[in-house]
Amino acid sequence: MRIHSDRAFNASLPHTLLDKYVLFYNIVFPKQNMFAPHYTLMPDGCGTLSLTFDGKDILAEVWGASVTPTLLGVEPNKYQVMLLIQLSPCGLYQITHCHQAEFADKRILLNSVDKELYNSLCHAFETASTVAELFGLCDMILYSRMEYRIVSDALLSATKTILDNQGQILVAELAQKVGYSERQLNRLFLMQIGMNAKSYARLVRFNYVLSHIQKSPCFFAALSQQAGYYDQSHFDKDFKAISGITPQDYLRTMSDFYYDASDVSSTLSSRRDNL
Repeated sequence: MRIHSDRAFNASLPHTLLDKYVLFYNIVFPKQNMFAPHYTLMPDGCGTLSLTFDGKDILAEVWGASVTPTLLGVEPNKYQVMLLIQLSPCGLYQITHCHQAEFADKRILLNSVDKELYNSLCHAFETASTVAELFGLCDMILYSRMEYRIVSDALLSATKTILDNQGQILVAELAQKVGYSERQLNRLFLMQIGMNAKSYARLVRFNYVLSHIQKSPCFFAALSQQAGYYDQSHFDKDFKAISGITPQDYLRTMSDFYYDASDVSSTLSSRRDNL
């Protein structure tokens, strides 16, 4: 393993041609005890390609679309370097061509899913000597999977509509907008994202709430109304059903959680736009 960096976290956007499918890259060099025992990833409906090196072996995994919180705890502390390729909700389908319902909330060895992709990414991970070089190699490897787009226009339109409405849209209305029946639309979401349309919209609304709590904590009654919940009781119940804790407990323990990969992507995009 040749790569090194003076920074613990090294995040970067992919080439613009990959924007629809890759949110960002992050190369992490964990320091001793950097990750706490309760470190948890909040669900955001996105998949991830993960390569880690513990000083001896490379572990390459596919992380399916996250639907529930994932407790990582101190696991990352045992690695010398980690390459995380954070994908958009439909990115894993475009890259692997696999039915995504089989991947949701699972960690699967990349070698068992796509041997060619496994060999290419492992070679890049082993041979790159700089962070920038590894990012460039990832761009080339993943762009080779974009020759034929298999993600449907209807899905791209539906996910954009959900995001534009912060998850506050009925499936019936969404289906009408893209010209599908509700059953057809849900089949599309299950195949290309790994969950039905309602579940995806629910996660989008949940992450909208998290972003507001993280950036500017406010009264939950006002936030629940802003996020389209019937009342604060409904807000509290839905938040706990997805995250496993109440909004109040989350606010007290935010440092234990990592949320909403799209927020990192948005920050990086703003930096690129200002260059």
